[in-house]
Amino acid sequence: MAHADEFKELHAYYTTRKDNPLKKLQSLIVIACKILRVIFAILTKGMTYDPKKMLRDIVRPNEQSVQVA
Repeated sequence: MAHADEFKELHAYYTTRKDNPLKKLQSLIVIACKILRVIFAILTKGMTYDPKKMLRDIVRPNEQSVQVA
């Protein structure tokens, strides 16, 4: 994770998100699981690694708050 910018971005997101921020070790475990899923998909489906697609798969809620009348 130290050399991949996409994983650094994920780590920063997980540790600084507004709702339910993760601690450092929790974030690293989530990212390790994500890496395993990506490697498995690459090997079983014969895909190529695309960091942009991996970052798009992360669901990020809008920063705008929903107003209730």
